[in-house]
Amino acid sequence: MKRNIVIASVTAAALLTGGTAVAVAGTQSSSPAARSTTTGTSFSEAAHTALKAVPGTLDSLDRDHGARTTWDAEILGKDGKWHEVTLDASNGKVLNQHIDRDTDAEDAAEAKALRNADVSATEAAREAASRGTVTSVEFDGDRTHVWEVETVKNHKERDLNVNAQSGKVTQAPSDDDGDDD
Repeated sequence: MKRNIVIASVTAAALLTGGTAVAVAGTQSSSPAARSTTTGTSFSEAAHTALKAVPGTLDSLDRDHGARTTWDAEILGKDGKWHEVTLDASNGKVLNQHIDRDTDAEDAAEAKALRNADVSATEAAREAASRGTVTSVEFDGDRTHVWEVETVKNHKERDLNVNAQSGKVTQAPSDDDGDDD
């Protein structure tokens, strides 16, 4: 009986507010890191699915808006090899996965730095999520060992660095060369 009263109350509230309450409730998530830029698979869901497909350590996860919106993941597998996993961003299904056979000494250094990081990709995303919806996380083991995190809030992108040891979030330095890499 109480359930029927609650449903009737929610329905009445939705009708009185033009459906706004239902639309907002349907798009909210308990964690900002779990929110997606559009409907579909969130960063945390994509990370979980990619790591289920290839157990190991997530090196990067990027939302790609090509012909088909996907999440592209790079994982240092438990087997010590670099793996690439592509997920459909609308439903989270694995579209493709393969071992990256084009590795070099730089990749070995990246792997060592990644293994020594105290903060994981998902933890870095969680730290940066208060500043917007996370659309990309990538480990940078070349310099100061940071996670480069891209967030979007109110249609504005923001680049952040999350220290791989402390988890401290800072604004990323601007990219003056105009190169998007």
